[in-house]
Amino acid sequence: MPQPTTPVAPAAAPRPALAMQRRTLSFETGAGQLVTLQGPAANVFVADPKVAEVRPGSATTLFIFGVGPGHTTVAALDDTGAAVAQYDVTVRPSVFLSGQVEAAIARVVPGSHVLVTPQPKGLLVSGRIGTPEDAARVLAVAKSFLPDGQTVEDQLALSAATQVTLRVRIAEMSRTVTRQLGINWQALGSIGSIGKVPALSFAANTTSALACVTVGCQGVGFNGLIDALAQDNLAHVLAEPNLTVMSGQSASFLAGGEFPIPVGQQNGQITVTFKKFGVNLEFTPTVLSDGRINLRVAPEVSQLSDVGAVKLTAGNSSITVPALTVRRAETMVELGSGQSFAIAGLLQDSVNQGDSGLPGLGDLPVLGALFRSDKFQRAETELVILVTPFVARPVSEPGRLRLAGENYTPPTDLERIFQLRQVGQFAGGPPVRIPGQAGFIVQ
Repeated sequence: MPQPTTPVAPAAAPRPALAMQRRTLSFETGAGQLVTLQGPAANVFVADPKVAEVRPGSATTLFIFGVGPGHTTVAALDDTGAAVAQYDVTVRPSVFLSGQVEAAIARVVPGSHVLVTPQPKGLLVSGRIGTPEDAARVLAVAKSFLPDGQTVEDQLALSAATQVTLRVRIAEMSRTVTRQLGINWQALGSIGSIGKVPALSFAANTTSALACVTVGCQGVGFNGLIDALAQDNLAHVLAEPNLTVMSGQSASFLAGGEFPIPVGQQNGQITVTFKKFGVNLEFTPTVLSDGRINLRVAPEVSQLSDVGAVKLTAGNSSITVPALTVRRAETMVELGSGQSFAIAGLLQDSVNQGDSGLPGLGDLPVLGALFRSDKFQRAETELVILVTPFVARPVSEPGRLRLAGENYTPPTDLERIFQLRQVGQFAGGPPVRIPGQAGFIVQ
C-alpha cells in the first residue's frame, strides 16, 4: 500500500547579483552629500577618516560629509561581502572660510586688495599691500582663522618696496699695562747628593733680564736674573659694516674668514669643519607706516686668539686650534631714518698682581726685595656698538655714483724719486657727490 508523501516547498530562488555602483563625489570641507544604494549595505568602509566620514541613514542610504581637504574612497558591502557601491570622494578646502578671512582683513586694513585662496594645509594670501606693518596685520588675521597645524603662505607684495641701509659702527679701545721688577733665582749646584741624584736644585724661566748676579759658597752656587719689564700695549678696533636690504626681509654680511677645526669621528677618523670669524652682521628691518624703522640687529666681531687655544697631539705631530675673542650683541630697537642708537657697551678694568721668591728669604723686611719678583698687569677695555638705519632711495643716474679708487692713478717711479710723491692722483676732478643727504628721506 503506497505511503502518503509530504509535499516539499520549492527552493528559494537565489538573490540576483546587483551591479556595483561607482560614483565620484566632490564637495568642500564641512559639506556633504546623501547617496542611495541599489541594495542594503551591511558594512561601510572609509579609506581615510581624516578626509571623509559616513553616517548611515538607513540600509540603503548613506550620508558622506567632508572632514578635511584630500582624497579618499568609500565602499559599501552587503551581508554576503559583495560590493554594493564604491565612491571616489574629493574634499576641497572651504571657500566659505576664505570669504570670512577676506572680510576680516578688509575691516582690519581698509583699502587693501588681498585675495585669500584655500589650500589643503592652510591658506594662500596674495595681493598688494601698502606697508610691511599692514602686511603683518593681514597675516595675523589669516592665521587666527586656522587650527593648529595649518599655515599661511605669504605672497603679498608691497605697493612701493622700501630699502633700508644699516650702518653699524663697532669701536673698541683696549690697553694693557705690564710692570715686572725683581730677581729670579736659580740654583746651579747642589747642596749634596744621594748617590747620583742632587739633593737640591732650582730652575727658573724669565722673559726679560737686565743683569746677572751670582753668589755662592763651596759646593753651592746661585744665579739671579734681574727682571725689569715694562710694556704698554694699546689696541684700537673699528669695524663699520654697511648693508642694504628690502623692508621686511633679512640680510647677513661677513667680512673675515674661516679657520679649520678637527672633529673626531668613528673608527678614529678625523674630519675638518670650518668656523667663521671676522665682522658679521645680521639684521631684519621693517619700515612702519609713520616712516620709523623697527630693527632687529645682531652684530658680531670675532678675532683669532692664542688665549684659550687648544693643542691636539696625534702621534709625532701636533696641531693648535686657536680660540676666538668675540664681541656680540643682539637686540630689537625702533628709531627714525638717520638716527643712531648705542645698542651695546662694555667698560672692563681688570688688575692682576703676583709675587714670587725664595721661601724665607723673600719675606725679610729689607733684604727680601733681593729674593723676590713682583709682577703687575692691568687691562682696560671699552667697547661701543652703534647702529644707524637709513631709508634708502635708488639713484636714477648711475653715473653719479663712484667706486672706491675709481680714476685713481698711482705715482710713477720718477714722481716717487724726484718729486717725493707717495700718493697718487684722481683724474677727472673731485669725486661726484649726490645732492642732499644721501640715504636719508629728502623732503
